[in-house]
Order: sequence, then structure tokens, then C-alpha cells
Amino acid sequence: MKIAMLSDIHEGLNRKYTKVDILELIIEWIESHMPDVFVISGDMTAGPEKALALLNRLQTACTHTKILFVHGNHDVYAENSADANDILLQFTGNLGNGPVQLTDEWVIVGDGGWYDYSFGMKEYTTEQFAIGTMNNFTWPDKNYAHWPGTDIEETNRYVQKLEGWLKESLGKNIIMVTHTVPFSQFVQTKGDPSWDFFNSMMGSHKFGELALKYGVKKYIFGHIHTRFHEFYKGIEVICNPLGYYPHEWNSASPREEIHSTIKVIEI
Repeated sequence: MKIAMLSDIHEGLNRKYTKVDILELIIEWIESHMPDVFVISGDMTAGPEKALALLNRLQTACTHTKILFVHGNHDVYAENSADANDILLQFTGNLGNGPVQLTDEWVIVGDGGWYDYSFGMKEYTTEQFAIGTMNNFTWPDKNYAHWPGTDIEETNRYVQKLEGWLKESLGKNIIMVTHTVPFSQFVQTKGDPSWDFFNSMMGSHKFGELALKYGVKKYIFGHIHTRFHEFYKGIEVICNPLGYYPHEWNSASPREEIHSTIKVIEI
């Protein structure tokens, strides 16, 4: 079985700045390579209605490929992010609806996840991270994502839900997917508080602990806009973002960038 993956597509901004239909290029790649599964590990675009429409368009166009998705922080930008998540759950391939059996031996378990400041700088407090402002820059989620609970409470909600699904999946080979980062190993620090302060919003060590506890074989995530594919603590870890045009791309050509970035693994 071939599993392709991409995260952080940011369709709206990338379409705006490239003047190219980003989704059509993804469809073109899928139809050419015909993977069995295509995993989008968050940040399709900004807002749930737009993200849902794009996901449905993708699945309708690519009938031979199962599209699987977990939301990113941008996908739940709304006055009520819990309601936004409910909208996204209307997509049948949303892993937030529960685990998906891929083969007799393999299952994929995931959800968007959130962050609890556990990757944050020790010099700052929970209250400062909750405000999310450093040097006159405020983390965008503070203005555009509005959950019923605190960041820490929402993270714990995801952890509890994912642990239940992981328990159900014991005995299978598990692929785990979140948008947010599971291990501090993959959080970039620069020794500059104007950057490092915001690592608090990258994810939670609790997702990595779950992966280790339940013997996850492969872990797919996004959010950090840096590409990784390596083994860490026995887990094959893949972060495969498209990122923002042009400064996070390796090519000026949208077709070349998208077609060269999409990664395929086999199980």
C-alpha cells in the first residue's frame, strides 16, 4: 500500500501569491501517481468551510485514493473553534472521526492536536504563553482560534481521545498523525526569544509520550514548516510541509515544488 503525505498546504495564501490553482496541482500529482492513501496533516487553508470544500473537491476528483486529514490550527480559525472542528468532521476522511484500518496489519490513528507550552522557554510563565505576545508580535491563533477551554485543556482533551483510540488499536501496526509536534527534537531553537518564545505553540510532549507508550511505528505531523524524515526513538517520523511561497519553497515553480515535495511511503 502506498501512502502519500503533505501538510501545511495553506491553499489560500499560496494560490493568492502564485496565481496558480494549488489544489489542481495536487490532484494532478495524485492522478499521476495513484497512491492508495493521501494524508494531509493539517493547515489545508484558513477556516473550516473553505477547508471542507477543498477536501471534498480533492476526494471527488481522486476517487481511487482515500484522502485522510487532521485539522491544523489555521483550519479551525473561527469565532468558535469547537464548532469549526465539527464542520471539518463532516469530511469522511477526517481522522478526528476515529481510526482507519488500512490493512489487516496497519491502522492509522490521529487528530489535529493542540499545544500546552511544554516546548516553551523556561524563563516565561504559563500566563505569558497564554497571552502569546513577544516583541509586539502576537501568535495568530490568539486572535483567530477560539476554543471553549484553555490551550492546555484543549491539548489534554486531544490526548485523552487519542489514547482511547491507541488502546483500541493495540496489536496492530499504528501510524499516528497530528498537526502539532510530538517531540522537542523537531522544534527549532535559535537562541532568540523573539523566535523561541513561540515554540510554546508548536505542540506537546504528551503526543510523543503516547506514541512511545503504544508502540507507534510511524508518526506523521506538520505545523513547523520544516521537512523531516528520520527515525527517532524507534519511530519513523515524517514532517512534510509545503509551507509558504516563496520563502519556504525550494522552487519558483508551483508544479515543481508540489510534485517534488509530496512524499510516499509503503506499508
